[in-house]
Amino acid sequence: MRYIKAYKNGNCNGMPFASMEICGTTRKMYNNGNCNGIHEWSMRKTDRCTEVYKLPGLNGIPFNYFKYTSSGVEFYPNGNGGGIPTFYFKFRGSDAVEVYPNGNGNGMPQWYLQKRRRTVYFYPNGNGNGFPDYSFDDVDDIRDVIEWVFYLYIPH
Repeated sequence: MRYIKAYKNGNCNGMPFASMEICGTTRKMYNNGNCNGIHEWSMRKTDRCTEVYKLPGLNGIPFNYFKYTSSGVEFYPNGNGGGIPTFYFKFRGSDAVEVYPNGNGNGMPQWYLQKRRRTVYFYPNGNGNGFPDYSFDDVDDIRDVIEWVFYLYIPH
């Protein structure tokens, strides 16, 4: 079991405001920085998708759905991956992700994720310039942070 902590600044200083517990294929999102109490979201992650459940536990029908492709990740606002994706996470190598507000990765990216060592920085623009809004600590794989964008910015 390991944890990723989210900070509302770009430098992982101070108290984290949220945390994710990773245990095998299960992810639990907590609205505090220490993974205590009742988690707010549950996720089941496989090689091809992530299913998001609104209530604690992995029971019932998934609330949202992330589908993995060879070049990125499609976000569906439903639980089955049907219809048209509403966001697209495009991989730029193994340490960067561009986030598009459409389901196909065309046009201008809206947000940008950049991994340096074990920290991922979230930029509110699509090019990674300027100061990051958020930072995530103890990240092994940048793909583990994709769900954070859902938690922070995608309406649900």
